[in-house]
Amino acid sequence: MISLLAFGFYSNSFAKKRLPAKRAFAIYTISAPKIDGKVDKVWFRAPVQKGFLQRTPRQGEKASNDTRFYVLYDLKNIYFLFVMIDRDSRSIPARLVDRDHEFYPDDNINFYLDTYNDTRKAFYFSTNPRGVEQDGLISENGTNVDMTWDGIFKVAARRNRYGWVAEFAIPYKTLRFEDNLRYQIWGFNVWRVRKKSREESYWSLVDQNYLPFRLDRGGVLIGMKNVQSGHHLNLLPYTTAKHNKSFGSNQTVDFNAGLDLKYNITSDLTLDLTANPDFGQVEIDEEQINLDKRFEVQLEEKRPFFLESTNLFQSPFYQLFYSRRIGALNDIKAGTKLTGRIGSYSFGALSALTGGWENFGLGDPDVPPTDELFSVFRLQKDVLASSNVGMMIVDREANLRGKHHGSNRVGSADWSIQHGQNYFIGQAVYSQNTDYFSQLNSYEKTSGGALYSQVGHYGRLFWFDLHAHYYQPDFGVDSTGYFPKLPGKGQKQVGLYSEIHPLINRRFLRSWGFGLKPTVLQDSDESSPGFGIQGTFWLEAPDQSMVKIAFTSYRDVETNLFNPADELNYWGRDISAELSTDPGKNVSLKLKWNFDSQYYFQTHTTGYNEGAEAELKIKPNSNSNLDFGFKRRWFFDRDRVRMPVARIGQSDVKISTLRGRYLFTREIFARGFLQFTNGAELPSFVFLPTEQRYQLYYDVWNRLSANVLFGWRFLPGSTLYLAYTQEWEDNLTRQLASTNRVFFFKLSYLWSL
Repeated sequence: MISLLAFGFYSNSFAKKRLPAKRAFAIYTISAPKIDGKVDKVWFRAPVQKGFLQRTPRQGEKASNDTRFYVLYDLKNIYFLFVMIDRDSRSIPARLVDRDHEFYPDDNINFYLDTYNDTRKAFYFSTNPRGVEQDGLISENGTNVDMTWDGIFKVAARRNRYGWVAEFAIPYKTLRFEDNLRYQIWGFNVWRVRKKSREESYWSLVDQNYLPFRLDRGGVLIGMKNVQSGHHLNLLPYTTAKHNKSFGSNQTVDFNAGLDLKYNITSDLTLDLTANPDFGQVEIDEEQINLDKRFEVQLEEKRPFFLESTNLFQSPFYQLFYSRRIGALNDIKAGTKLTGRIGSYSFGALSALTGGWENFGLGDPDVPPTDELFSVFRLQKDVLASSNVGMMIVDREANLRGKHHGSNRVGSADWSIQHGQNYFIGQAVYSQNTDYFSQLNSYEKTSGGALYSQVGHYGRLFWFDLHAHYYQPDFGVDSTGYFPKLPGKGQKQVGLYSEIHPLINRRFLRSWGFGLKPTVLQDSDESSPGFGIQGTFWLEAPDQSMVKIAFTSYRDVETNLFNPADELNYWGRDISAELSTDPGKNVSLKLKWNFDSQYYFQTHTTGYNEGAEAELKIKPNSNSNLDFGFKRRWFFDRDRVRMPVARIGQSDVKISTLRGRYLFTREIFARGFLQFTNGAELPSFVFLPTEQRYQLYYDVWNRLSANVLFGWRFLPGSTLYLAYTQEWEDNLTRQLASTNRVFFFKLSYLWSL
């Protein structure tokens, strides 16, 4: 009766809203259920929702084990109960892992809330049988999932003799939706992953012709009446203490404090302010092998302020905003961010100030380093059923009030058009840079454009993608974003990717696939184009073990970086093989080998590089794991003779890593990381008087780094961290000696008003 009445009311009153065939109903409750993994009687006031269908392995068939769920709500929260029936409940895999850590091989239950019911953006929540929190933001109709977003919610799960259950309580203030609606209609879907049978079953089936997070294939959640997110104020004060001892310097002890403020101006508009923000990074960056030292290595962002709502500031191809640029030259003093939605428009604005308080971070030419003001604005407009167009502006002002003012400005327009299984994506960018070089006491002004376009079709059996991009020689986003290109060099490129990937579900073979990618490209300073073809073949076993083989054959053209008139044409060939065993086992292994052609810009010659990688993962029990990693890469000339270290950097690079994780509870954890590399290096130019030119040389040394982190999330949003970091190097002595040692303490407490 409840379902019939709700269907009649909603279908008549909300004809303009998306109302697919699958509808779940939420029932108002006065008594809130206790979130403890046990099933309270209050849950049975809500209608049962069931009828899950398999996506894999047998698409469209009824799920092998039943899944049911119930939805309640009150004036503050929406509540979910999921009941996962399992005939083999004793063998349900479940581990205690960090929040947002990959659940595989655990069973898990997932759902999203598309609170505007527009199939464009949604809040994603998930858990495993140990009640580990996982959440994120889904955008671009399911093609982009941002797992860096952390919302405030409660979850508990527990195994029993019938299977397992999970309960969620999600406050409305964690979500964004239209407050002015009396009746809410939210896009909604639920799916369950069962490890033992590798089965994915959906409440509203998303078949294999679409990506798993596809929003327009889901159902809706209805029944909520007169709910509001309200105006909420969150205050997050923090304090830190840092003890630092560097080689050749005295010990220092620094105390710091700051405040982050988050205010929901409306249900659709959120303001973030921060004074003396906590941008401290408690974990060290992982070493990487740089195969082409003409380009910098991209580092992962780990600072909390920049991780929030990162999906808003992403664009389809060119990364115009690379947040690791902020704070690279000076301390960050303040930041602000405004994000929201008005009608069919979504937007985000961010500003961060670096430098000294005495000049408000706007520059003093007599005091290095450079003071900077970063500003980012992003706007997207919903068009058609599940598509959008957008624009983005990124600006960096260096020494804005100083004598030597420089600026880096980038503007972009982009589009993402989706129709069924077809897509059309593109981006047009224009950059304008004015940089001051103190060594030359002069300015350099450059400007240039770039264009990217992509059209394709993704289906159950095959994937087709045609893409092209072009950028002018003086296009550059090095000061605001990340896009690897050489100064003064443009490029045009066209590529086609086609792939077949049938899911066959045989006894010893679950799936196989083959991809082929031909490409043609030409740099602006080259007389002829380069071209190549890349192929990839893989086999996947039922337990997710995999074998992958890749090969590339290409003709490339390179110009001498130190003599542009000198051009080199050569044929290159790359081949690699990779084997990985079931990551769900207590012991798993991944091996990779490659043999590639190599261009050395330092000597303007070609050769080879050969590499080997190994990763061993051990899970002693359900709440701990150890990961051992090793990478080695050799660099040779055409005659298979090792390249000289002084000329190209380390020619036999080794990187060893050891990671460990132990969780005492879901809230208390310890992590450790140890890494060694012999590839720490510093390039320098040496003048050769007899040849009247400069030569590039490298100094190379060993580095050992260690990091231990203890964390306690004692309340939602409130944390305590203790971290120890130490580095040893042998560049100044004949043996490893300590160069840097840091003890770090941080305490933050969330006040929600």
